[in-house]
Amino acid sequence: MTQNQRIEQKFDFYESHLKHIDELLERSSKGVTNSPEHADIPAQITTLKNERDQYAKHIDTLKQGSIADMQEKMIEGAGPMGVWDALAQQLEKLVERIER
Repeated sequence: MTQNQRIEQKFDFYESHLKHIDELLERSSKGVTNSPEHADIPAQITTLKNERDQYAKHIDTLKQGSIADMQEKMIEGAGPMGVWDALAQQLEKLVERIER
């Protein structure tokens, strides 16, 4: 596999995670009620949406960069995936709370 193919594979992976986060956000938004126990959830959803948007912009920035830049970012570590995993975990907990 060439470096370009590996980079393309990473972007596909990022897009897949972004889609999962979008699905969780949609589920969390649909499940919110006006009950007192859900009073804090709209603010949490807004915060998580803002985080999602920041990471989506980061991926767009990486896509616009050069292959050399992307190689460097991949070497630096997990990149946005570590953050996205944490974001997805927060959303999954929120969805579980809402859908109980």
